Amino acid sequence: MARKPLPLKMLQTLEAVVRLDGVSNAARELGVTHGAVSRQIAALEEWLGRALFERDRGRLRPLDETREFVAVITDGFERMDAAMGRVATARRRLKVFAHATFAMHWLVPRLEQFYALHPDVDVHVQTRQTGEDPALAFFDVAIMRGSEQIGNWESSSVMQETLTLLTTRRRAETLAAQGVAALLGETFAVSDTRPGETERWLEAARLPPLQKWRVRRFGHFHTALMAVLNGQGVAVGPIELTAGQSAEGSLAAPFPQIVAPGPRHVAFIDPQSESYPTAKRFVQWLAEAASAVERGG
Repeated sequence: MARKPLPLKMLQTLEAVVRLDGVSNAARELGVTHGAVSRQIAALEEWLGRALFERDRGRLRPLDETREFVAVITDGFERMDAAMGRVATARRRLKVFAHATFAMHWLVPRLEQFYALHPDVDVHVQTRQTGEDPALAFFDVAIMRGSEQIGNWESSSVMQETLTLLTTRRRAETLAAQGVAALLGETFAVSDTRPGETERWLEAARLPPLQKWRVRRFGHFHTALMAVLNGQGVAVGPIELTAGQSAEGSLAAPFPQIVAPGPRHVAFIDPQSESYPTAKRFVQWLAEAASAVERGG
């Protein structure tokens, strides 16, 4: 008989809520929002077909049966953790979360540099789109853009983005020759995941606000960038994350002297995690690699 898949994420959330006596404490440990924890609890109750808590003016009080259930879950997690430690190989696996644009255009192209320095580490990169809610407790390193502090995780600055105007090389050459005024009538590709950045660059360029321009909106930056590469206008984007396309000649900045400050990328690691020493090495390499790029290395 086939075994029914277990809702492990829901069970982990339940165990944290009961063990830490509250949704807020569980959210801090798991590195997610209060609402995300509440949704996981509601989904588990629906999955089980019964309530697990008494609701008292917004506070969750676990039922006696729930406490017994969680004791079994905790024991199971501890057994699985011990078993995984026994079968783990000497090669350390590091689970890294990063937003899609950073992972695709900056991190992944440089991973071979990290492997050359740290051959004992296997980096597993997982992405989410900006705005999606990652379950950070499942990661050893979380690289966030413009993020606030995550619980008690240790934070390290990786890089500060610099925004400029980007378009195809042929179009960039034409615009550069004609000057900023040649942008009038141009189409701006704007992404929902990077709000306000086009406006900041237009202000730095002393050009009319965005509502005065023809705009095509996209859900994510890499989609907007694809539109630009296909000749559908211009886009404001980070120099650091588009250097690869610029080097290969597919993208260019017609006015590289006109820039605006972008968000900062910050790496978070859990100092209580068993993977902390390996994660610390990875974050140190991130900062060194970003610094080398800034120096032109």
